[in-house]
Formats: sequence, C-alpha cells, structure tokens
Amino acid sequence: MSELPSGQTIEAVRPNLDGERADRVLGFWSEHGVLEGEKARERLKDVVCLLLGEGGEILGVNSVYDEALPLVGGRRFWVYRSYLLPDASSADAAMINAAFDALEQEFGSNRLGPIGLCVPSTAAEQGRRGRDLVLPETQLMYAGYLDEGREARIRYFDDAPIGPGLPNSPTLADTASLSKYPLEDRYRIEPLADSEAVGPDDVLALWARENAVAEADRGRRVHEVILAAIDRDDSLAGISSAYLQRNDQLRMDLWYYRTYVAKPHRHSNIATQMLWASRDYLKNRFDSGEDTRAAGVIFELQNQGLKDYFNRALWLPANFTFIGENDRGDHVRVHYFPGAEAPALS
Repeated sequence: MSELPSGQTIEAVRPNLDGERADRVLGFWSEHGVLEGEKARERLKDVVCLLLGEGGEILGVNSVYDEALPLVGGRRFWVYRSYLLPDASSADAAMINAAFDALEQEFGSNRLGPIGLCVPSTAAEQGRRGRDLVLPETQLMYAGYLDEGREARIRYFDDAPIGPGLPNSPTLADTASLSKYPLEDRYRIEPLADSEAVGPDDVLALWARENAVAEADRGRRVHEVILAAIDRDDSLAGISSAYLQRNDQLRMDLWYYRTYVAKPHRHSNIATQMLWASRDYLKNRFDSGEDTRAAGVIFELQNQGLKDYFNRALWLPANFTFIGENDRGDHVRVHYFPGAEAPALS
C-alpha cells in the first residue's frame, strides 16, 4: 500500500463535510478551476477524503458517485473522481485507498448500495498508476474500458455479492480455505500429455459415451485438453481444457477454461480441484516463458444454480473475479497472471 509524503495527511470526511471545511473545499475547487457554483455545492455531499498539507491546507479532494456499470454486468459501483495539486500527485494511490477504506466500512455496516470502487484512468493516469492488471499499490483490477479514452479499474468490497444469492450461499470467508475442497484419495490430476494411464482416445471415448461434445467438434477440442483427473483404476474421471481467444471487453487474449467431469464422479471435488490445478498449470507456463500468449484465465459460468449459490464477486481460494456477463447472461470471471499488463491507452 502507498505511503504519504512526509507532512501530508488524509482526512475522511464523508458524510460530515459541512461548515468551515465545506467552504474551504469550495474555495479550493474554485481557485484551481475544478468546479464552482451550484455544481460545486451539489458535489460536497459526494466528497470522501481531503488531502491536507503540514499546515492543514487542502492539497487534494476526492469524491464518488453511484453508477450501475454496463461494463461490469450493470452492477453498482462508486465511481471515483479526484483533483490533487500537481505537487501532491504522489498521494494519488493513498487517496484512492483512503476512499476505498471509508466506503468499504460504510458498505459493511448495512451491506447495501454499491459493491465496490471503480477508478477511471486516462492515458496519463494509466502511465502514472501503472499497467499491471492488478495495481500493487491499490489492488485495483483492470476490467476494460468505460469509453475510448478511459480505462476502468475496479475493486470489490469485502464479501461483496453480485446477486441476491441463496439462504445458504457461502461467504467469502467460508470459501477461503483450500482444505474445504480436498481431492478425494481415489483421484489424481496430471497433464494429459504426460499421463501413462489415459490419452486423447480416452477423452474422445468419454465425450462420445456421455454425449458431452458434438461429434463434429471432438477432433478439434481434444487438442485443447490440458489436465486429466484419473480414478484409482486408471480410468478417466474428468478433463480440463483451455483455448486461446481474444476477449472483446478486456481487449486482450486469454485462456478460456472449460472442464468436464464424468457423470459417475460428479459428487466429488474434481471440478474445483481441476480449476485450481489448471490455473496453476497455465500460470507456471506463463511464468517460465514457455507460453506467454495469454494474460490470464477466464471462464463463463452458465449453470444458474452455481451462479446463485456462489454469489460473491471474488471466489476464493481460486482467485477468480467477476467482471461482467456475456451475451447469454453467463457470469464471466477472470484470473490474471502476475506480471501481465493491461493494453496501453493511446
């Protein structure tokens, strides 16, 4: 997290900005040509934090407004605005973090309203903040573009839901532990290409036996299989696959993930374990330089029951995050590889 330069402090003022402090904010905005008149007075209610100098003078102000973002499936976010004096620009990350903390505390008190913070960035701001897909100082995650000139960065509040869920939907804390989803002793997971027990013919036979993939597609898709779940009798219990495709929202190539578990094995943790193992397999190939064509892994969740049950924006410990919905209404979730970068704004 970012630290402030010596002598500077941040004061969270939401929702109690009034009196002399409100007048000082109005004067600051007017003096620096940011905003004035009725528009300025209307924005006072949206102010979250003040950046103050050593003598208490205002060096910057941030504010937010509530908006449903079509980019992120119409979910509501606090959209961030700020003005910092040029000499105080190094406090940008600290001001974002302070606003996020204040708004998250507000969210946690009643679990209502926007579910996170969206910080738009112009090309100049992207250059200053960085192009990491998850910015290390603020944990803001790249989610695409609000328009041609502004990148969208989002961060969800703790345990934020993306839908109403079910009475027994697990919280983020409920799902955080790897130990909750152990792979049963009877199974093992290994790369299909390295397996001595099963091979492409076993995959084709499984798909045919369970009518899982159209016959015309099997020959192409079998080459996309990366991992196999194998039962103790060396039979194929499930597979995962990934294919490279450009995502229009994110404007970059990603590994599109799919998994299939044979019907007799669906009351197991194979699907969950395959997701983690496939994520790590592809990440390791990226880290080693063996295959850097994609910036991460993405999948589209069609099953309505799973969408309703696992209704948190962030899935732990898989570390896949909700970024919107496709044209079919499937939930789209992404996991970025550390070190990959967002497309540069021109």
